[in-house]
Amino acid sequence: MKFKGAALSTILTLGCAATASHAGPGREAEMLSHAKVSMNQAITVAEEQGSGEAIDAAYIPKSGESGMYDVKVLSRDGKKLLDFNINPDNGRVLRATREHVQKVFTRIKPADLQNAQTPLKGAIKAAEAQTGGKAVMADTDRHGDTVQYTVKVAMADGTSQTIKVNGADGKVAMAK
Repeated sequence: MKFKGAALSTILTLGCAATASHAGPGREAEMLSHAKVSMNQAITVAEEQGSGEAIDAAYIPKSGESGMYDVKVLSRDGKKLLDFNINPDNGRVLRATREHVQKVFTRIKPADLQNAQTPLKGAIKAAEAQTGGKAVMADTDRHGDTVQYTVKVAMADGTSQTIKVNGADGKVAMAK
């Protein structure tokens, strides 16, 4: 079975952009500063519930509310893709749904994720350390023979930065 990370990234980005169009990076950073649960903690909850590894995560702000984390988890056997909505105030699962794996992936295989020395949570940690901001979106793709993560970080000044992290060693590959 082959997987396509680029398609998932596009779907996630478009979905998140439509939902979050009213909140810029500064607003996202402000809302996340009040969250009791970090994106990495939300990923841990989703990975435990989904018995797999997170491949994408996004913070989705909601007007007048604390928003939610949307975390996609690929099962260890690569047969299930689960989408979890996590409450940033208490870490509880708000909703869990199953998605069709075949429609989303053609390039990333479960073995690629297992062979990566750095998981998505490590990439988020590296990107946040590099920028001093809060991750609002992170996704997994393949670059050459290795997994590469793209992490969008919201800065307190209202700007955002996009950081690429190499899955083989956890080093920042590129910052925009």
